[in-house]
Amino acid sequence: MSTRTILGSPGKLSKPFLAIVGFFLVLLIGALDTITGYDLSVSVLYLFPVMLLAWFAGAVPAVLISIISAVTWAVADVASGHIHSDGAILVWNALMMLGIFLVVSFTTAAMKKSSISERGHARNDYWTRVANAGYFYEQVSMEIIRSARYNRPLTIAYLDIDNLKQVNDSFGYSTGDNILRAVVATMKTTLRSTDIISRLGGDEFAVLMPETKLEHATAATHKVRDQLLETMGKNGWPITFSIGVAICYNPTCTAHELIKKAENLMYAAKNSSKNMVKFETMDW
Repeated sequence: MSTRTILGSPGKLSKPFLAIVGFFLVLLIGALDTITGYDLSVSVLYLFPVMLLAWFAGAVPAVLISIISAVTWAVADVASGHIHSDGAILVWNALMMLGIFLVVSFTTAAMKKSSISERGHARNDYWTRVANAGYFYEQVSMEIIRSARYNRPLTIAYLDIDNLKQVNDSFGYSTGDNILRAVVATMKTTLRSTDIISRLGGDEFAVLMPETKLEHATAATHKVRDQLLETMGKNGWPITFSIGVAICYNPTCTAHELIKKAENLMYAAKNSSKNMVKFETMDW
């Protein structure tokens, strides 16, 4: 088994590895608990492996380490020479410790879930659940730096939904919302998983295509447009799409400049006849 398999992907430790670390931490704390004796309590230290697993591995591993911690605490209590007037007292105390560990486990896991959810809301568009404008600009800026460093091209496609206002006026805003979601669903199934889709506002979307040169950008954009038109036709929606595509080689521009270039190309397509795609390559 490779080190990567044990540790998981870079920057993220695997659950089995964390479980092993947590288990040995509990044993270490148990040994310390035994040495210090029952007069000097170190019980609070058991919360560290419990919280560690709850945050990084989830509730289930945290529950398991909570049980192990409670049992270890009870064993250490006996091994340290603590004599109880009744064996039931030891069991009761161990159950109380377990209860505390479980409360901490579930609370910590819930906090982690809430934190992830909040980060998702901060970078996603509310209605379509794709990247919002702020997050998209961040990703484009990062990709520009990476592309310049490794001399790789990148592409920005800027898409506008033609006639959406008329559809909203004729069929209602609920239909407009369905169109937005259908556009996102179609793009997700057509584009690569590495491409980043963003709703920049209203009826405008953008797509970041890393390491994509002109021929690949042309094929991908036309494929997306064809699939979108097919989806609109199946639903009886009189919708078309105007798309501007900026392909950048050796980028030295900013994210704002690159996205603005794609937006201008989209408007050129829209002002020409709508329902068309305009491409332009750049070397700046």
